[in-house]
Amino acid sequence: MATYVLVHGGHNDGLVWEKVVSFLRKDGHAVLFPTLADPDKTTLKGHISEVCVLIESNRLENVILAGHSYGAMVITGTADRIPERIERLVYIDSVVPRNGESLFGIMEACGAGYQKFGLVADRPFVDPLFFDEEKVRRIPKTYVHCTKSEFLVVGKCASMEVIKNARRDHWTYHELESIHHCMNAVPDQVAAVLLGKRTPDEPR
Repeated sequence: MATYVLVHGGHNDGLVWEKVVSFLRKDGHAVLFPTLADPDKTTLKGHISEVCVLIESNRLENVILAGHSYGAMVITGTADRIPERIERLVYIDSVVPRNGESLFGIMEACGAGYQKFGLVADRPFVDPLFFDEEKVRRIPKTYVHCTKSEFLVVGKCASMEVIKNARRDHWTYHELESIHHCMNAVPDQVAAVLLGKRTPDEPR
């Protein structure tokens, strides 16, 4: 039995994972899908601490830690703090975090300023993430690119980086024909990736 912790993005809540959770639990796995504090009331470090406390207080080991969208920043920071508890990181239609950069900063570097999408510059999204890149690099990772995402310019930028550095950074790569919120649109396919039942796509 595997243990999954699923981290939502932006202004969503944990219930966004509900359909995926049903598939994972049907296979007998343990799943936690917390709702993080409202972005206008906390920081990126605050969100990271919430997930670390959840994992440590429940004495979870060998966690498959997945993050959608902004959740990529949170799971990376979590892996930096408690790498010994993380078995795999799964990034779902997100940026690929870089040391010392913020979510919105990485989006801007991809040619997609947050204003273009009507997003609000709450503190967690503009806080830089500082982490040990070598430490996180050693953890196996999966990237899911949604080919019909509303944030396609960001997803393409991230997926190109993943494909380029797949071997060095221990990535597997998947494409889903889905909008950004793939956990609602194709929950069975998201679950298949998380369960390792879907064959990785060939880098393009």
